[in-house]
Amino acid sequence: MLKGTVRRMRTLRPETMAAVAALREALPIVLARQGADDIHTKGPRDIVTGTDLAAQATIERVLRARHPDCAFVGEEGDHDVPATGRYWLVDPLCGTANYAAGLPLVALNIALVEDGQVAASAVADGASGDLYAAERGRGAWRLSAGQPERLRASGASGLVSLDPNLAGPDELRAFGQAFAIRVVAAGRWDVRMLATTLAMAYVARGRLAAAVYAASGPSVHLAAGLLLAHESGATVTSERGTDWTLQDSVYVVAATLELHRELQLMAEAVVTELRRQATP
Repeated sequence: MLKGTVRRMRTLRPETMAAVAALREALPIVLARQGADDIHTKGPRDIVTGTDLAAQATIERVLRARHPDCAFVGEEGDHDVPATGRYWLVDPLCGTANYAAGLPLVALNIALVEDGQVAASAVADGASGDLYAAERGRGAWRLSAGQPERLRASGASGLVSLDPNLAGPDELRAFGQAFAIRVVAAGRWDVRMLATTLAMAYVARGRLAAAVYAASGPSVHLAAGLLLAHESGATVTSERGTDWTLQDSVYVVAATLELHRELQLMAEAVVTELRRQATP
């Protein structure tokens, strides 16, 4: 099994290897907290540090050098995706408020989008330095320690991660808070609120059993982690239970079908209620 896994790792796409290389160059900036004290407000409860900017500049430099044909869409800049062609979706530091406060829960996310789908991704744990990669239809791996480790989602922990601060578009802006209240009130799961999409790498690795997120537009935050979880064997859908796309507003990620179904139905009910309230 291990030998087969290593052989497949040697044939990763050049784009995936470029994403991993970009993370390897950006990680020292994050781990050393270069620019962490240079904090600016972007909006309500939304900040950016000098680390975010330096990490994104490094990632962009590496990706453009290796694949100049791919457009670059980063969290710290223009979020408009190109109408045609391939492009990167990059969040250089997901969990900036955690990072600024010294909490070790942050992720660096890179996703390659082709034909409207996330085709490959790489994620780095900004505290441990662990690196993860995934390719559509080929699997997901942890790359950091020794030989590559194939990731397998597991519901063993029973932990469910929510992020009440991530808002969906328009009438779904309150989804995160409304869903979190409903899940906590149900009292059926051990809930964690990590405030970073690192949670999806933890689902892929088996540390968490599930995670639920809202998004507005093709998300630089979520794209990489969604593919990582999907390729680890987790069930990843919209709140309607349909196969996930970058156009969805809510994502339900769970290691087991039973847990996914429970959370998906609850998410669907919250979306229905919010849209009913928004109807004149």
